[in-house]
Amino acid sequence: MESIEEHAGESISPSLAQSASEWPTIAGTRVMIVEDEAVVALHLRQELTRLGYTVVAMATAGEQALRLVEEVFPDIILMDIHIQGEIDGIETARRIPRYLHIPVIFLTAYSEDVTLKRAGETHPYGYLIKPFLDRELHATIKMAMVRSRTDEAIRENEALLFRALCTTPISQC
Repeated sequence: MESIEEHAGESISPSLAQSASEWPTIAGTRVMIVEDEAVVALHLRQELTRLGYTVVAMATAGEQALRLVEEVFPDIILMDIHIQGEIDGIETARRIPRYLHIPVIFLTAYSEDVTLKRAGETHPYGYLIKPFLDRELHATIKMAMVRSRTDEAIRENEALLFRALCTTPISQC
């Protein structure tokens, strides 16, 4: 049985100590676009492809997005707030299974306080107000992916600490 003392000198997760420049590049980052305006969606897809991202799915409605998310498992979702269907982008983001840990960046023309408050309750990784520049989109995605990887490292560290705690004689796990 392992004890906490055996792990005391170990670095739990070297990924937390990495600088932003050491994070994996964006090449191959799998993006899902949820946008009901065809022209906007196509422009996003073209720009993301040009920047080196892989667009794995496009949806125009919340229900469609929720089905696709569990089929394609994107690394990140770009979500318009006002989309087709019974549920809007904020509710769609809220319904994405938490265990998937998929970061969502909202894209919207709306910035009123009520919308910002609702969106904030879903803990988004970004919020871009249309029209935005391609470099703003790129920077927001990069920062969201860094935060997502940091969050993943934290979850891994918590799991390691929990396992270490549960293996001690005084544990009540």
